[in-house]
Amino acid sequence: METNAALLELCPEPLDQDVPDPRHHLVRTPPAPLAPAPSTAHPHDHPDAAAVPVPIFVVPIASPTAPSAVSAVSSALDGSTSLLSPDNCLGLNGHSRATLDGASRNWLLARLPDRVATAMAAATHWELYGTRGLLVVACGEDARRMGFSVESVRRETAAPSTPYEVLTAREAQLAATCPAAERERLITRFWVRKDAAMQAVGRGLSIAPERIEAGFSTDHGTVSVPGPYGLEVPVSVRNFAFAASYEFAVATAEPLPIAPSFAYSVT
Repeated sequence: METNAALLELCPEPLDQDVPDPRHHLVRTPPAPLAPAPSTAHPHDHPDAAAVPVPIFVVPIASPTAPSAVSAVSSALDGSTSLLSPDNCLGLNGHSRATLDGASRNWLLARLPDRVATAMAAATHWELYGTRGLLVVACGEDARRMGFSVESVRRETAAPSTPYEVLTAREAQLAATCPAAERERLITRFWVRKDAAMQAVGRGLSIAPERIEAGFSTDHGTVSVPGPYGLEVPVSVRNFAFAASYEFAVATAEPLPIAPSFAYSVT
């Protein structure tokens, strides 16, 4: 089985490079040369802060050629299968370098593209975020201070995977007036923004998502996450469009001067 890896240069414009359908075997493409990464910081917001880049790898995982795949990641990591399958990505979600033992880390690194494995091996810290068929890897200590969320978007004919209950009243109204073909994508987009924002301030799912308003119309905005003692924490959230089948959001508690790093290439 082959995998492609994209190190994204997160830029204001949506990326038009699509993630291959995980149901098909991926064809390895010659890597494009990497261009110097343009800054994604907003100097007018924090003119005195030079953003520290956090490299993020987006790794589409193809379906294995074996007749059946083991869906539970525990089966994969304990060595009972040699496959890294689309379903494994679900079980890897939320893991970090510290939560996997040495054998599990070695198992994973051996099954990722060389470029990704090399960056992970050199980093003192990395975090994994996965949905079916896609694994996101954020490397470096500063990744601890960021939030990431990635979700696949169901087909229009499939049952919704993100319930309306995670939405505020305003977001629910926006979703209700959205064309049916785009409704699931919009709800998923709102959800990954909330999820990433809660991670960025270390609250996880301890806050009811419907308390967080994330229905801004552009690809980036500031959301307020309820904090202790009635205080609210402003969090900068940005969506990155790299495939029609996924929604991806990155969040940073303001005014931390850290940002995703970019130059786009497929290896």
